[in-house]
Amino acid sequence: MKAMKSSNIINDLETARLARHWTVRLMRGAALIGSLLMAGCGGGSFSTNPTRLAASCASLNGTTIDDVTITSTRWYDASAGYPAFCQVSATRSPYLDMEIDLPANWSGRLWQQGGGGLDGKITSAITTDAATGAIASMNIALKDGLSVYAASNGGNRSSVPSQAAPLVWADGTKEGVASAEDYAYKALETTRKLAKELAKIFYGKFPERTYFNGCSNGGRNAYMAADRWPDEYDGIVSGCMGMDVTGQTVGWMNLGSRNGTTAMPSATQWQAVTAAAIAACDALDGVTDGMIANQSACHFDVGSLQCGQPTADSDPAKCLTAEQVQTVKAVTSDIKLADDTTVYSGYNWTDWYPHVVYFGVLGGGNAVLATGDPSWFSELAKQQSFNLNHDYPIFQYGMRTIGAAPDKSRVAAYIASGRKLISWHDGSDNLTSFNDHVRNYSTMIGMTAGLGLTDPSNHTRFFVVPGGSHTDGEKLTDVNWFDAITNWVENNRAPEQLVYNKRDKSTGSVLRTLPVCRHPQYPRYNGTGDVNSAASFSCTTP
Repeated sequence: MKAMKSSNIINDLETARLARHWTVRLMRGAALIGSLLMAGCGGGSFSTNPTRLAASCASLNGTTIDDVTITSTRWYDASAGYPAFCQVSATRSPYLDMEIDLPANWSGRLWQQGGGGLDGKITSAITTDAATGAIASMNIALKDGLSVYAASNGGNRSSVPSQAAPLVWADGTKEGVASAEDYAYKALETTRKLAKELAKIFYGKFPERTYFNGCSNGGRNAYMAADRWPDEYDGIVSGCMGMDVTGQTVGWMNLGSRNGTTAMPSATQWQAVTAAAIAACDALDGVTDGMIANQSACHFDVGSLQCGQPTADSDPAKCLTAEQVQTVKAVTSDIKLADDTTVYSGYNWTDWYPHVVYFGVLGGGNAVLATGDPSWFSELAKQQSFNLNHDYPIFQYGMRTIGAAPDKSRVAAYIASGRKLISWHDGSDNLTSFNDHVRNYSTMIGMTAGLGLTDPSNHTRFFVVPGGSHTDGEKLTDVNWFDAITNWVENNRAPEQLVYNKRDKSTGSVLRTLPVCRHPQYPRYNGTGDVNSAASFSCTTP
């Protein structure tokens, strides 16, 4: 297992390595190096001639850079509003796959994208039409920002059962351990280094600005980037995941352990809970629009849904037993150890179903990472045996040992160094707790005072995507985190309020726009105007 290294040692080694001559072993001979560099630079400036760049792109195929092998390249000509770029696919033992996209007209930026869930596949910069192969969509960082785009599969392959997380982490092999370490943090470093080296080869210079963006496990990735390699990133965006992976694990297991028992509400009962909570709290933001935007004012009592209560549904399929009421309360309440220490903060009111069905396997997957015991993921009986006070310290030790747990004090140091961090969360997240993210973020902010930072808001801000469930607002077309962080870093324009394009999940069309306010503010309807327009709302302090 990989122990936590000193940040100074890591940074010194990285600086030394970047300063020395890049050692590139070309499978097609040394003459190829010349063609790469000629295509990439001439007379001290980078040539954007498409023909030469396409040749340079093709020449990269088969290259080995350190321990990474480039397995394929493809040149995309500019078309239909999309810029020309070179897409590079690469791999590193045992199971790490990466994508690096190099735009013809480069802005000098590197945009590294985090993963999600247990990873297993690359979050590509593009989607393509299944019939024609033409580009159907492109990440804004590449399309409009003309950034080098970098992403990986997190060190495991979901399409290959023997190489897929989380069970690969418990297969007893050195490859399994290496895959776990890649997921924890190593994949992030390898991907960043490869992207920078390819930029040097392709353009003749390293990136001028480097950014990291991620949501869910990608949000954990983002905090790991601030923790382990603070000098490498000018700006970081971290969404929909708190800074405590152990807390998240027990948050999932606390509910997942009730799967298969009479304490777990049915789908119909969960949906009844959601409907009742919305009915009670929807109008707290000044308009009845089917969502709860003013969550801090929502004090819905789920006990009112217990069978036999005058306020409960008379249908036994919709009202809750006393045991099920306690289950719902367990979701919305803080989780505390026997000594009263809070290890996870309760969820906001939201539509938990069907997400609650997966809490056991998600928590179990994290538990496999921490313990190496596959039964946490594969056996319901093991998940049902979860014991908070017994298992929490075991999970905590394992996460720290494998290197998957961000250190809040080091994230605070990243901010105090003058770099920029945007944190955000969906206000109605149904997979990771909004309140736990806020709690850990607030703890981290408190640490910056001891580092001499008098006004943390000059370097970090926390935003809320109103009514969003898990990962809503993740896409840069839904909330433009790219412009927010690059303008802050490069133009010193701190983000005050953003816009959320809420979309139809089946068609992708924009249903309405809403303000994305700085926490603790929420968007309150002005009383007049189109309720589907962000202009009709004002960010308001509770």
